[in-house]
Amino acid sequence: MNKKIIVAIVIAVLVGAGIGAGVTYVSIHKPVVKPEVKPRVTVYREYNGMYFPYALKVTFYKNNESKNYGFPSNWPVTSYNTTHETVFTTTNKLLNKGVSWNIPIINYAGGNAIPLNVTDSNLPAAHNIGNKSALTTMTQYMGEPLGVTLSNNLVYVEEDTGPGSIFALNPSNGSIVWYATGLASQAMNNPIVYHGIVYVTVGDTGFSFAQIEHALHNESNKVRRGLTYGAIYAFNATDGKLLWMNFTTGETMPSPAVHDGIIAYADGGGQFIGLNATTGKVLWSDHFGGFFDNMGSVTYYVLPNGTTEFIAGYTFVGAPHGLIIAVNGTNGRVLWKTSMKKPYVPYDTGMGDVPLAVDPETGMIYQSAIANYNSTSGRVDTVTMAINAVNGSVVWETNIGRGYVPPAFKGGIPLIYHNMVYTGDQSTGSLVALYANNGTIAWSLRLPDVHLPPKSPGGPRGSPVYYNGVLFVGADSYIYAINATTGSLINKYYIGGRFGIVNPVIAGNTMFLTNSYGWVTALPLTEIDPGI
Repeated sequence: MNKKIIVAIVIAVLVGAGIGAGVTYVSIHKPVVKPEVKPRVTVYREYNGMYFPYALKVTFYKNNESKNYGFPSNWPVTSYNTTHETVFTTTNKLLNKGVSWNIPIINYAGGNAIPLNVTDSNLPAAHNIGNKSALTTMTQYMGEPLGVTLSNNLVYVEEDTGPGSIFALNPSNGSIVWYATGLASQAMNNPIVYHGIVYVTVGDTGFSFAQIEHALHNESNKVRRGLTYGAIYAFNATDGKLLWMNFTTGETMPSPAVHDGIIAYADGGGQFIGLNATTGKVLWSDHFGGFFDNMGSVTYYVLPNGTTEFIAGYTFVGAPHGLIIAVNGTNGRVLWKTSMKKPYVPYDTGMGDVPLAVDPETGMIYQSAIANYNSTSGRVDTVTMAINAVNGSVVWETNIGRGYVPPAFKGGIPLIYHNMVYTGDQSTGSLVALYANNGTIAWSLRLPDVHLPPKSPGGPRGSPVYYNGVLFVGADSYIYAINATTGSLINKYYIGGRFGIVNPVIAGNTMFLTNSYGWVTALPLTEIDPGI
C-alpha cells in the first residue's frame, strides 16, 4: 500500500468546509418561543428488543404547531428533488413578505452555538490543530453541514452535535414544534420526508485503526467507514413519534432517497439497501466490499419502462477511488457502474462525497468532483461530468478549474435548471455555469472573499438555488446573489459563521439557512438582493 493511498484514507476523515469571520448580522432577531408548560416528552431506549446507545428523547410542543404554509408534502432526496432546486411558493403572508429570525438550535441539543462573529483562531481546538482543521472539524461534529427541509408546514433540520438530533420548527418564528435528541451518531444531511414520515440517517466520518490495517495489508475490500454507529430512523412528521429504526453496517452520513414506497440508503460498509418506507422491512440488499459512501446521498431516476433505479456514489481506498452505481429499485439488481474516463482519474473521496443531480426530462446525471492529483504541486482538477442514466455511459466531462486539494468534502453539488448545470469549484472559489447538453462552460465567477486551499477550506460546496433569474449560493460567511445569465455578481451579503455544504432554501420572499456554528436563520430575500 503506497503512501498516497494511506494519505487518502486520512484526508477522507474530513467532510465539511467553509469559513467564518467578521461582525454579527444584527438585523436578525431572536424568535419568540412559545413552549407549552408541560410538553409531551417520550423517551425510547430500544426498538424491537435492540437497545440504543443513547436514550432517544422526543419533545413535542403542540402549541407551536404550524399550518397552511403550502409546503410540499414530500421531500424525497437531498435538496428536495433530483435537480436540487429548492424554491417554493407559499400561502403564508408572513413568508411572502419575508420573516427574520435566528436561533442557536445547537443549544437545545446539548451543544454550544458559536457566536457568528468569532474569529477562526477562537474556534474549538484551533490553537491545537490550526484554523483550517478547526473549521472542517466543526462541520463534522457540530452545527449543520447541509440545509433545511421544508415540508408538512414545518422546517426540519438535522443537528450534528453528538449524539445527533433533529428539529421541526415553525417557519414564521423559529419556535420548536418537536425535536429528538440522542440519535446513535451525528446527523449530517437533509431530513427526507415521505407520506407523513421523516427519515434521518446518522453516522460519523472516522475510520478505526483496524481499517487502516486493512489498507496497509492490501485488504482494501475490507475497509469500512464509521467509528461509532450508523442508523436510519423514521419519525412521525407531525409530532416526532418514533415509528421504526434500523442500525446500519457502517456510517450512514448521506441521506437516503425514497420513491414509490421504497427508501434506499448507502452506507460506509459498502451496503446499498432498499427498505419498505412504511415499515422499515428490508426488501433487498447489495454489498460492494471496500466501497463506502461518504456524503454522496442516494438519488433516483425512473427509466423509460417505468422501473425506478436508485443511484449512489462510492469511494474506494485504491484506484479508481470513485464509482457510481445504479440498482433496480424493486429488487436491487445492479444495472450499471461507471467512473470518470481518461484523461481524468478521480481522486480521494470526491465521487463518494457529492450528491448526484438527475434531470428527469433528459435522463442525464451530473456530478462534480476532484481528479488528477499531482503529488508534487498538491493540486487537482475539479471535473464536472454527465452520465446517461439508462446505461451509465459518460456523455461528457469538463475541467472547470485547477487548484489545491480542498479538505474534507471534495466537490460541488450541482443544480440543474433550464438546460444549465451550475456547480461550485471549491479549489478556486468559483461558481461555474455549464450547458447541460455538452458541458461547455457558459461562465465562471470567482466569488470575492472566499478563502482558498491550502490555507482555508474553500467553497462553494453546497448547491446554488435559482430564483427569478438570480442564483443564490452560500460560501465562507456570505450568501452571494449572481445573475444566472451573465454570471455577474449582484451582491455579497454577510451572514457570519460559515457555510459548509449548505444549500439555501426559499419559500415566498424568505430564505432559510443553516450554519456550521449551530444556528438556523430565516431572512427576507430583499435583504440579500434589494432588486429581486
